[in-house]
Amino acid sequence: MLTPEVVARRVASVVALASALAACLGAQARSLTPRAVVDAALGGDARIESALLDAGSAEAKAAEAELRKLPSLSLSAGYTRLSDLTSHLSLGPLGDMDISSLDNSYSLNASVQYPIFAGFRLKESAELAALQARGKDVAAEMVKRAVVFEAERAYWEAKRTLLEVGTLRESLDLSTQNLERTRTQLSHGTAMNIDLLTAQMQCDQARMDLDAGVSAERRAFWSLASLVDPGAELAPAPEGQYCLASDAGPVPDGRFPSLEAGELGRIALELRPETRASALAEAAAEVGRKLAEAPLYPTLSISGSYVYADPNSRVYFQSDPWQFTGTWSLSAVVSYDLGGVPANLAERDAQALAARKGVADDRRQRETVLLDVRNTLQAFLQSRRDYALVAGMMDQAKENERVTGEKLAAGTASDLDLLVARLARLKVALAVADKLIDEEIAAADLERAVGLAKL
Repeated sequence: MLTPEVVARRVASVVALASALAACLGAQARSLTPRAVVDAALGGDARIESALLDAGSAEAKAAEAELRKLPSLSLSAGYTRLSDLTSHLSLGPLGDMDISSLDNSYSLNASVQYPIFAGFRLKESAELAALQARGKDVAAEMVKRAVVFEAERAYWEAKRTLLEVGTLRESLDLSTQNLERTRTQLSHGTAMNIDLLTAQMQCDQARMDLDAGVSAERRAFWSLASLVDPGAELAPAPEGQYCLASDAGPVPDGRFPSLEAGELGRIALELRPETRASALAEAAAEVGRKLAEAPLYPTLSISGSYVYADPNSRVYFQSDPWQFTGTWSLSAVVSYDLGGVPANLAERDAQALAARKGVADDRRQRETVLLDVRNTLQAFLQSRRDYALVAGMMDQAKENERVTGEKLAAGTASDLDLLVARLARLKVALAVADKLIDEEIAAADLERAVGLAKL
């Protein structure tokens, strides 16, 4: 029996649904698809911005290390005010002479230094900086791929909560109607207090479930909003800001190049940034080993300078205050640090072990990627099987609702029986949609594991 309270609740549900639909179609709600969420997250996520800035800094350091291969050229100019000084010079039979010193000193100096051979230090340092810059680029790609999967999952989790809240509202309507019917039966003497208490408990539980569902919906939409509008203030009720335009559907086989674990594993080893990062780390460890061997070699460097000064220290008895004299020098130096040989040998051995560790880490990373591909592929195939099983229950639920409707028309069933059958169909439909969402999330996770996600 439809009581005024139940009718009012149904009208409120219809009004809420109509309002949500109007908001979805109106200008105030932002229509979203999984791809739109991904694009928004890629364009504004602070983690990606941080990773890109880190990569830019590493590239600048690599350019700096490369430029240090050029000779060092320095220029300097100076002026010095000298105190007055008179020197007494005895010339023997020729008599004595007083010589006054110059009061002002000016100098211009240009010097060039270039290490011809420094144990490959400059070469290996530049190569190491370049590898580190490439590693930062790969790290930025890893962050992007993680954000892509997070954005897709956030969309489908928000979509799931929308469907769950709708079903929970229907369940509350059914529990409320059952409670009112039980009260009527109790007043007529056809039900007991225990029946009323049970109906009340079921209604309270349905209301608690709905409140929990609305809370979960709000949290899911807050997560979605943080990706779609990063940096913006989160709305108290974000579920009204967005219209989730895409519905989950069966994932076609063509979305993946293959569903065979071996083939997907081979593709993942080529595309996953983690494998490239481990390979770069291995190469960097090898370069570090070579760099540790550099102090074991002698160092050969050349340097030259040109001095244009007044007075010039290489000119004796210079008395003309405005006579500038230019002199130059050129030198070659070979040096070898004998005292540091034991420490340098120990450092070389340490770097050799680090290089071997890089090889082991690379192998472990590849094994981890292959295991990740197998696990995500298994989860995707399992979600497909689960959907196929649940989808088969839909025809039975529809038939049960149809038969109950005919019984209601014939007078052999009540409104409550029809609502129960309708709720059963809605729950099956929710289970089907839930499995489809699981399949969409599993497919996105498989794309992440293989490295197929579009950035």
